[in-house]
Amino acid sequence: MTRPPTLAQLRNLADRAERGPLTPAEAARLRAGITAHDARRAANRGASWANKVRHLRRQLHQLHAPLLRGGIQVCTLCSGWNGVRCLGLVTEWPCQTLTLFDRTFPTKESQ
Repeated sequence: MTRPPTLAQLRNLADRAERGPLTPAEAARLRAGITAHDARRAANRGASWANKVRHLRRQLHQLHAPLLRGGIQVCTLCSGWNGVRCLGLVTEWPCQTLTLFDRTFPTKESQ
């Protein structure tokens, strides 16, 4: 199996195309390089999205951390926990924010 052309080789083919018509082999090599480049970009885009979701999940779970109060787990953020008492309506953990996020972006283990 042949390796896809490098970006430098693709630039060389583009320069060559500006000077005149490409041979069929050069055109095929250019198309193969563009296809390989697009595939790498698509793969990186998917990985990048997955990393962003994981990062957001970690941040949300840190903000909406559980706290044991009166024998039940409550959400520190939604309940307005100030370190001494809950200033807002006591909200059971996991709260609706975490439940909705985890339902929209499930982890691999829960799929």
